Amino acid sequence: MTVAEADLMISRAIDAGRPSYSYLIEGDIKGNCTELVKRILLKLFPSEQVQIESNRHPDVVFLNPEGKKRVITVDSMREKIVDTMSVTAYSGGWKVGIINGADRLTPQAANAFLKILEEPTPKTMFLLLTERPEALLPTIVSRTQRVSLPLPLGVFDGDDYEEIADAFVAKDAARLAEKLKQLKAEVADEEVAFVQQSFYKTLLSFTRSMMLSDTFPKYLAFRNVEAVEEAYRQAGRSINDDAVLSFMLDRITWPKGDVK
Repeated sequence: MTVAEADLMISRAIDAGRPSYSYLIEGDIKGNCTELVKRILLKLFPSEQVQIESNRHPDVVFLNPEGKKRVITVDSMREKIVDTMSVTAYSGGWKVGIINGADRLTPQAANAFLKILEEPTPKTMFLLLTERPEALLPTIVSRTQRVSLPLPLGVFDGDDYEEIADAFVAKDAARLAEKLKQLKAEVADEEVAFVQQSFYKTLLSFTRSMMLSDTFPKYLAFRNVEAVEEAYRQAGRSINDDAVLSFMLDRITWPKGDVK
C-alpha cells in the first residue's frame, strides 16, 4: 500500500480507539517508512509538530542499530525501550517506541522486546521499521500489524547475473562476496540494503528456476532454495557476508552437468 493509504488506515484506527499497539512497517527505512512514522506521530501529537519534526519529543523513543556490526543489542533495548517505555508519558498521553532496522535485533534483544510485546500497556505504540521482515522472530511478527510499503527490490540481470550465477555454480564464496562488495560500492549508502536484497533475490531466482528442470531432483532443488533463504535471513545481521555465503555454499548441492 502507499504511505497515504497506510496513514488513512492507522488514523481511522486511532480515531476509533482501536489502533494496534505494534506496527511492523516494511519499506524504505530512510524514505517511505520515515514518512509514515512522521504522519502517525503528528496524528498522536497534533499540537506538537515542532518537537516531532526535530525528533525531540519526550514521549517518542528511537532505537537504532549501533557499532561496527550495526546491530541492536540487548543493553540498548533495555535502556532505550524496555525501561523508558515503562515510565508514564510526560504529556499523560501516548508513548511511542520506534525501532529502526528491527531486523538488526540480536536474539537477546529480540527476546527482551518480546516480553513487553506480550504485555502491552495502554496508550503505548511500537513502530518497527524494516526492509527485511523475514529476518525478525516469527513470534514478534505475529504480535504486530504488518504494513507493507513499496520497496524497490529486483533481480540483477545481464553481466551481473552471469557473474553471480557462475560463482554460485562454482561454489566460489570469495567471488560471490567480492561481487556483492562491488555492487554495494557502486551505489549510495541509502541504497546498499536494496543491493544486498537484490543480490540474494538473484540467488533465489536462480535456485528456484532449477525446480522447473526435469533433470534436477526436486529434493535437491528444495534444499538449495532453503539454503539461500536461510542465508537471506542471516545477511545484514551479526554475521558478515563472507561467512553467510560460505555457510550457504556448504549446503548447496548441484547435480552433475550444466545447471545453467
